[in-house]
Amino acid sequence: MNELEGANTRVEALSEGQSSPFLDAWFDLTSADHFWFQWRFRATWRLLADSDVSASMPLRVLEVGCGTGVLLEQLEAATAWTVDGADLDRAALEHVPAGRGRVLFYDLHDRLESMYQAYDLIVLFDVLEHVVDTAPFLSSLLHHLKPGGHLLINVPAEPWLFGRYDEAAGHVRRYDKRSLRDEFRNSSDVTVCDMRYWGLSLVPIVLLRKLVSLWQTQSKAVIERGFQPPGELVHSLLKSMMRVEDALVRNPPLGSSLLLLARKDAPNSMV
Repeated sequence: MNELEGANTRVEALSEGQSSPFLDAWFDLTSADHFWFQWRFRATWRLLADSDVSASMPLRVLEVGCGTGVLLEQLEAATAWTVDGADLDRAALEHVPAGRGRVLFYDLHDRLESMYQAYDLIVLFDVLEHVVDTAPFLSSLLHHLKPGGHLLINVPAEPWLFGRYDEAAGHVRRYDKRSLRDEFRNSSDVTVCDMRYWGLSLVPIVLLRKLVSLWQTQSKAVIERGFQPPGELVHSLLKSMMRVEDALVRNPPLGSSLLLLARKDAPNSMV
């Protein structure tokens, strides 16, 4: 277990190989103050509050694809969990803030013995839509989860909204409830506990983004204009829209994103 060469961080290199950088334009825009990250966390918190996943228990959690650690920091601030963050983008990992957990340069497919069934909960937010062959990826993911543990996933929703922004962001697909559930159709030891859309009010905005991006050619510009609100006034309005929807619509019939909570059943479980 070695510190990354030339990095003055607490990043642990559990895997060898080259860094796989994500879009610089994306990480430049990530912030806990951004309305989308706040909205995503609100939706996540509501789902957790309605589940049997305890925020007060000292669970050991792994966030896969943690990036610069925005969600990791949100989770540790709101719970008693110790959240380890894993990613294959070394530059992003160097910006993960100090917390209770570890920061890991780690490829899930390595399936290290020390990581086998090591976690009570695995968080996979806005990663699965980037994976071409999802079956082996999910198999490696579940290798790290304890029997009885939970898997929490967020993905972009509504396949009909797929557009130039998705392509620029490296998305292979957008999901609906059926297609997300189908990701586990061959996993006999996984029970889907709950699925919820969020961001109902964002659907027309994402549709507008899809139409506008048809005339944009540079990926960086597509990401920046498609994710960053054009000014503080618009940003404030989006936050207000988030609060109104959160108060009035508990479980929307559709949304710009989709959350899933699943449980890894113990062997020979009768559930």
